[in-house]
Amino acid sequence: MKPFMLTQKSVVAIFMLFWAGQFVQAGATFTGNSPVRLSEAYELANVILALTHYGKADPWEVSQQSAYYREVRTHFDKYADHPLLAKVNYSREKWESYLSFRTDAYAFEFDTDNRLVRRINFQANKGFNPFEENLDLINNFVRTTGFRQFYRDHLAYYRGLAVAYLESQRYPEMLHFLEKEFGKRRELTTYAIVISPLVGRMNCHRTVAAVGTDFITLPGFLLDGKAVQAVSEEEIASGTHMLLTELDHAFVNPLTDQYRGLLTPNFTISRWDTGSGYETDSGATFNEYMTWAVYNLYVQTYFPSVAAKVSADWALQNATRGFFASSLFNRELALVYNARRRGQTIRDIYPVFIQRLGSLQASLSKPSITSCNLDGQTVTDTVQTFVIHFSEPMEECQSLDIVQTVDQQGRVKQERIKLTPESNSLAWTDHGKTVQFTLVLLKGGQNYIVFNHPWRTLVTLRSLKGVDLKPYSHIKTSVADK
Repeated sequence: MKPFMLTQKSVVAIFMLFWAGQFVQAGATFTGNSPVRLSEAYELANVILALTHYGKADPWEVSQQSAYYREVRTHFDKYADHPLLAKVNYSREKWESYLSFRTDAYAFEFDTDNRLVRRINFQANKGFNPFEENLDLINNFVRTTGFRQFYRDHLAYYRGLAVAYLESQRYPEMLHFLEKEFGKRRELTTYAIVISPLVGRMNCHRTVAAVGTDFITLPGFLLDGKAVQAVSEEEIASGTHMLLTELDHAFVNPLTDQYRGLLTPNFTISRWDTGSGYETDSGATFNEYMTWAVYNLYVQTYFPSVAAKVSADWALQNATRGFFASSLFNRELALVYNARRRGQTIRDIYPVFIQRLGSLQASLSKPSITSCNLDGQTVTDTVQTFVIHFSEPMEECQSLDIVQTVDQQGRVKQERIKLTPESNSLAWTDHGKTVQFTLVLLKGGQNYIVFNHPWRTLVTLRSLKGVDLKPYSHIKTSVADK
């Protein structure tokens, strides 16, 4: 199915609708209006966090790829000594404070005296209130830095992002899919999407004054300034992941709660979660798995030509978060869904699927590399045969993807290589527990052979049980310069 494209006329119409609804309070309906919301206070919070030491140093927390980010730094870096920035210099460990500061700002607006005041009774994380607690310093920062003028100067950019984002996400299809599969959420008046070009990670879904609200990361192609019409089907499909996997929390979480009694004996956290941060609650871990698996069904329906690739990419990414069995979970949901009776939906197959997970989890295991003849070794010849042993039988793929990363005295070279029987003598033995291949290494440096590299791997290495080898698993071999 082709990506949804807007005509010039429809773009203008959406612009007008967006202008009409962009500053509506969170409880308003958006019938006929864009669900995308701009919030000056929310953008302020993201600007502040981007200027902290953590915001500058962490490569993922703040999106730093856009020209807009560089303009933020150019305008505000001269105020780096403002006391607010040291006060809110959070960290990965203090993620609740970071997320609360950023997200709670959405509850505030500027009054006629240019001071921030709370307009909505909303807190993103119970027990955390950092934005309001620092309100005096925040108001001082606004006055000192000229933030409000900076925001007005960039309104056209924000509005353009909102239009392009809605165009790229195929939002009506997304909402239709979820409501068809789960049923409508009667207790929510509507849905809203809050955006900032500075958000790099930690998407979140919250209910704000009876509105299902997604605080979302923008796709990279929008931040790079790429026109939606020039974006590939794969980029569009992959770019919908951030929104779909937050929006579907509004549907998945309540349904999971209905089946808590069934989930408890069939989904043991320690069998499925290796330190995601959600592991204190089996429902939370299950919901994270489930929201990403629902995304797979969505792309299978609307982006069939690229579904396998983008689903594999995101499964590996999810595995890096501690959800190591993502590919298996996704596969099992797809099997039950594809075998459903006519007229059945995800909601209908929920109990059957949960019980299916229960039958699998007793034998669930994480495949690993147990040994390799060249791991940690220094060799002199550049042509080497690797013999790798795994902890359990793997799928004997006819070709194998690796990413060869070579560090030669600080100069790093990275290349994806497709290993085949013809080119690399790729061969499996011991019922899939051993693989060997020949590879040309580079002299005078450390050669890392990386398996299951998210976004680079085309053929995923996984066990016969359907669990992927841990992302970024690698072998390190050095080649002497002489």
